[in-house]
Amino acid sequence: MEPLKFGVTVGRGAAVGADAKRAEDLGFDSVWVGEHVVWRHPMYDGLMLLAAAAMTTKRILLGTSILLLPLKHPVLVSKAVTTLDHLSNGRAVLGVGIGGEYPKEFNAMGIRREERGPRTNEAMQLMKRLWTEPSVTFNGRFFQLNDVGLEPHPIQKPHPPMLVGGRRGSLKRTALYGDGWMPYMYTPEMYRDDLKQIEEIASAAGRDPSKLWRTLYVFTSVADKYEQAAQWATTALGTNYAQDFNKLVHKYPLVGTPQQVAERMQQFIDAGVRYFIFAPVGQWLQDGTTRRLMPISISVKNVPDDVAEKLRQRAARNHRSLQGEVLQILEQAASGRPVEKRLTVEEASQRIKALGIKTGDDATRLIREMRDSR
Repeated sequence: MEPLKFGVTVGRGAAVGADAKRAEDLGFDSVWVGEHVVWRHPMYDGLMLLAAAAMTTKRILLGTSILLLPLKHPVLVSKAVTTLDHLSNGRAVLGVGIGGEYPKEFNAMGIRREERGPRTNEAMQLMKRLWTEPSVTFNGRFFQLNDVGLEPHPIQKPHPPMLVGGRRGSLKRTALYGDGWMPYMYTPEMYRDDLKQIEEIASAAGRDPSKLWRTLYVFTSVADKYEQAAQWATTALGTNYAQDFNKLVHKYPLVGTPQQVAERMQQFIDAGVRYFIFAPVGQWLQDGTTRRLMPISISVKNVPDDVAEKLRQRAARNHRSLQGEVLQILEQAASGRPVEKRLTVEEASQRIKALGIKTGDDATRLIREMRDSR
């Protein structure tokens, strides 16, 4: 059986290099960044962040999770990914998706939202040719090229892996054009059923389904108590997606104590997942969650005991109980005690920053939400 692998999302602007190096030191196999051209809150360009991460790391893969391919011209994306592959000495991975949940960014780019699926299919086929052929002539519905060659080609042969993100609408795209599958908001049962469909479609098209990456992009919140983890996930995801996650948080993310998260991971492994991409929820809690994820991953990974113990020791040296400390500070700022005895928002932010966590607006927003709910 293919060995399990583990990646984690990073991407806090100028901190991305340090975050990626920390993930590499903890033993992760890859780091990933998401992006939107226009979104509900500020976001950076994913490939530029990964270029910065390439400068601080030597081993881990560098992937997009995901790049919205229909919003960009495939010739420029091909050139950018090739550049990243050379900067990182062959560590680039391109996760693509069609987006669509935020129509404003399609309007901003002058792209018709209803064309995002076929536009992505065409772009994926064109990019693989640009990466592997000396000259490309292409007459598609959306893109036309006449004798175009992009040099240099990527270091990875035949090209950097191209994974397909999304939900059930992405199955055929994955089977026909992708090098792997990266769904999100999935249950183990959904994963098992849809993976079977992908394998059947790929086989019918003459492709070998065993060579496809079987990844899962999964929002993750780990705490000493399930209720704490669920609260953090509900607040962070609800803010990010502008919807109520009180019911969804128990269905899709990895949420709970380390033991509960490990047990849920095993269910996904049994369903066919071989590569977890953890997305710690709540930017100001990412450091603490990331440190806790490697020991959990080791607990479900089939590795020799001596290797596992070395990794556990390394992870333990980097782990502090940051989430517990942060929660105590938040409680002191948001509790129902008299106002004059509370920490101010500014005092709470300074104490959290002293733990080495860049809070930004997230801690301030959560403190105020906690106060309003009491």
